[in-house]
Amino acid sequence: MKLSLERGIGLTRSVAVVAVAGLLIGLPVSAGAQEKRELAPIAQNLDTNKNGILERTEARGRVAANFDTIDTDKSDTLDGDELFNFFQGGGSSGGGGSGPPANVVVDMVIEEPLSQTVPVLGRIVANEFGPVAARIGGAVNEMRVDVGDRVGRGDILAVLDRERLALERDRYEALVKQQSAKLASVRADLEKRSLELKRLEGIRKSVAFSQARFQDAVQDVAMQRGEVAETRAQLSQAQTQLKRATIDLQDGEIRAPYPGVVSAKHTEVGAYLNIGSPVVTLINDLDIEVEADVPGNRLGGLTPGTTVRLTLDDRSEHKAVVRAIIPDENPRTRTRPVRFVPNFGELTKPLATNQSVTVYVPVSAPRTVTTVSKDAIVQRGGNDMVFVVRNGNGQPQPVKLGESVGNRFVVTLGLKAGDRVVVRGNENLRPGQRLLISSGPTTPANGVRGGG
Repeated sequence: MKLSLERGIGLTRSVAVVAVAGLLIGLPVSAGAQEKRELAPIAQNLDTNKNGILERTEARGRVAANFDTIDTDKSDTLDGDELFNFFQGGGSSGGGGSGPPANVVVDMVIEEPLSQTVPVLGRIVANEFGPVAARIGGAVNEMRVDVGDRVGRGDILAVLDRERLALERDRYEALVKQQSAKLASVRADLEKRSLELKRLEGIRKSVAFSQARFQDAVQDVAMQRGEVAETRAQLSQAQTQLKRATIDLQDGEIRAPYPGVVSAKHTEVGAYLNIGSPVVTLINDLDIEVEADVPGNRLGGLTPGTTVRLTLDDRSEHKAVVRAIIPDENPRTRTRPVRFVPNFGELTKPLATNQSVTVYVPVSAPRTVTTVSKDAIVQRGGNDMVFVVRNGNGQPQPVKLGESVGNRFVVTLGLKAGDRVVVRGNENLRPGQRLLISSGPTTPANGVRGGG
């Protein structure tokens, strides 16, 4: 009797759990296989016009994002059965997988141009590099950097003996003040003599007028004007000398003309530098290009703006754009230097000048190929396959792959442009399993989107 009672209680609890689940997903509480499933309470909150179905304008969140997938009868509305089938991971009565839906990221199968290429060995070069020289002579008092230090534009590399330079600057500053005072004095004298000349001109018709005094006054004014001009020139010369002395004082601090890394030191504290003496060698490893010596008969596929593929010594693949073809052919190798502007993105290790780079130079006209992301390929039974999105489900599709192009494979059989394939979450995906889709961007191998 006790055992029967416990079974009865357990059965009652199971019925209660089923009833609660029905409130969440729209499961009918009453029996009847043909009864239409009502909207779940959450869906009923979205049903603003209370007509028992969800219209596209009422959908929100995951329902809106997967509306077309959920709408299996293509009525442009969602009923309780369609919502139940989708969020339970199963298909409609016509088929589909069971279990919870899988969260996945998908990518498009695309068509893009592809050219046959040949590898050419190149190297990384810095656009700004070389020795930083002293602009003035003087003894080195401080060295602020060492080999391997990274500096920014304007950072102090070394400091010369600036005491003598400061004294020179102070001397010319005093001379400027002296000449300024002298100029003010001679201008005042000129004004005084000009007033005297003007007074004599005013009494020319008077009996007190003296022609001799008038002539002397004219000469005095002319001489004083010359004195003012000479003093003004001396002041300008003193100001120029002061500016030069100020610049020399500033140049006593040798600064980095561009950001970079110190690759060599050419002097130490106590050494005397002349104008032009090297202090350090600086390499701007933030402004770099790739240079490759390309055979002259391979230049037909390269024009400024052409995008090519390149690989580093760690086998990572990147893109680069042709910037210039240098018109200087090596008579022994019959090659010409070509400059590329690379896009390395995020790197696992820093780059170095003269580091080897393999550039894949196109040698033929581009052909259109169908490509798929490498992340879409999974191995099942020793065969290559992908999961294609069909009616909101992930369906396995065997494929035949061609050559590798960047982060994609050429597909020769099994897919067509426009197919959507799973690139994240496909490792444990079951055939026919429902999908909750989050689309990711497609990156063509050659950086140019094709048609289709």
